[in-house]
Amino acid sequence: MEIKHDVFLKHIIQNSFDEIFVIDTKGNVIFVSPTCKEMFGIPAEEMVKQNVYDLEARGIFSPSVTAMVLKTRNKETVIQDTQTGRKNVASAYPIFDEQGEFVGAVSFSRDITELEYLKKRDDQVAKTMLYYQKELEQRKKSNKPSSYVRSGKMEKVYDVVSKVAGLDVTVLLVGESGVGKNHLAQTIHEMSKRRENPFIEVNCGAIPETLMESELFGYEDGAFTGAKKGGRKGYFEAAEGGTIFLDEIAELPLHLQVKLLSVLQNQTITRVGGNQKIELKCRIICATNQNLERRIAEKTFREDLYYRINVIKIEIPPIRERREEMVSLIYDLTDEINQKYKMNKQFSTAMVTWLSQQDWPGNVRELRHFIEKTIITANDQLIEWDEEMTGKKQQQGDHEQELTLDGYMEMLEKDFILRMYRKYPSSVKLAAKLGISQSTANRKIRKYLGQELVKND
Repeated sequence: MEIKHDVFLKHIIQNSFDEIFVIDTKGNVIFVSPTCKEMFGIPAEEMVKQNVYDLEARGIFSPSVTAMVLKTRNKETVIQDTQTGRKNVASAYPIFDEQGEFVGAVSFSRDITELEYLKKRDDQVAKTMLYYQKELEQRKKSNKPSSYVRSGKMEKVYDVVSKVAGLDVTVLLVGESGVGKNHLAQTIHEMSKRRENPFIEVNCGAIPETLMESELFGYEDGAFTGAKKGGRKGYFEAAEGGTIFLDEIAELPLHLQVKLLSVLQNQTITRVGGNQKIELKCRIICATNQNLERRIAEKTFREDLYYRINVIKIEIPPIRERREEMVSLIYDLTDEINQKYKMNKQFSTAMVTWLSQQDWPGNVRELRHFIEKTIITANDQLIEWDEEMTGKKQQQGDHEQELTLDGYMEMLEKDFILRMYRKYPSSVKLAAKLGISQSTANRKIRKYLGQELVKND
């Protein structure tokens, strides 16, 4: 039996994966596939005899690819949005009769909504992976303790740091030797938009006075006998785009204090032996363990420079004033040193208690050196308190003498909760491990580790 061509054509149109749309020369719809309702939200019988310009104006689809063909008489392809929230790729072609007269246009539309969604999701996943990859690289580069517990005075310090890190304001860090001024300066740099650029640390007390100027500002070719041919960049130029950290700023000679003041005022530097002004392109952070007001009174530090560097002043308290952080700091330093030497040694409760009760006049630096030496030289995995190792008798110190039985038991409980939370870092896991309710675990975490950890639990 012979099948008519129009029957074939009908089946092809009805089963086509693409939406087919035909218009005449005035833009009136003369045919549309039955599936148009799913794509455009209007049944095929309603779509026929409507005008594409009206449909476009009503937002049924936008833009109208067939309307474009009416103007150009050429093939056109567009990405089309519909009122149903779909996204199509639509291609339209001019139709000519046997005499070559233009009689209308036909378009084929394919739904790419899901493809667009998958593309956006893949792009978002790629961006997220890149973000975390950069974060991981930054953490690997960082040699600082995790300090996952910050409370009391240091919480206030880090609150100021979080506010100023993103601003190119000059910061002055003050505090006793060893409190972690260089660590905090690096933290500010890593939290800033300059983190991808150099962090240059300069100890103003460690460079001979005769070399200080050329080290800081660089020098031109032939500036002095023995100078490198072609000249050399100084620390300020080397820190381009990043941060220069001037530690022990009080040790800077007076004649260089004048030059530094000029740099801060004019935001330019001049190499030794040169006269060309070079734009300053780095952030400046200064630090000292000296009383600068006293140095000003003694005429060894310029008052005008002090006011220039003292825009944001951050005082870092010594660790003897941060007793609430001592146990956490000890565990952080222990983990850091174990990782450095690929070891797995731990301190006993008695040893942690003893460490946390010392004043450590050298602050974090002294504590780190003591823990490092002890871990390296200890024979056992669990390091117990030992009079010969510590060089002191385990006497009741001032802090322990003031403790009641309840106070002593609370100190031991805090030590235990801190250690267990490091292994089981959530109230659910901690409660399950210790055999207590989650509300009790929450209460202990809030009491000993701070409110912030509970909020992020």
